[in-house]
Amino acid sequence: MATMMPWDGNGLGERLGALRANQPALTAVVLSTRTGLLLAAEADEGADTEALAALGADLLASAEAPSRALAGGSAREATVRGAAAHLIALAAGGTAVLVALTDALTPTSSVLPDLREAAEDLAKL
Repeated sequence: MATMMPWDGNGLGERLGALRANQPALTAVVLSTRTGLLLAAEADEGADTEALAALGADLLASAEAPSRALAGGSAREATVRGAAAHLIALAAGGTAVLVALTDALTPTSSVLPDLREAAEDLAKL
């Protein structure tokens, strides 16, 4: 079920829907600002998309300092692997974050290529 925002006339929700259609293991994908404001979402019924937006933005922000210290640049993606789910946050340009939730049995390597492509696409919108 897509959560369309009033300002979503530029295809954000449609791109998220296409991503989930291509990757059925994703239980939710959201696009947020770097501060965690929800811009668009495509998620299973009952998913707290606003919380996912905030958590994903926070996850990516938390990865900034180690990324700069060790990799010499801004964090482009961060992943948390929990017992029941994986939360993946990817930079979508300089102002947005693509956040994805998948079950713990799905290898992140199977969804990352599509997530990276979507993040690049969304950065252009």
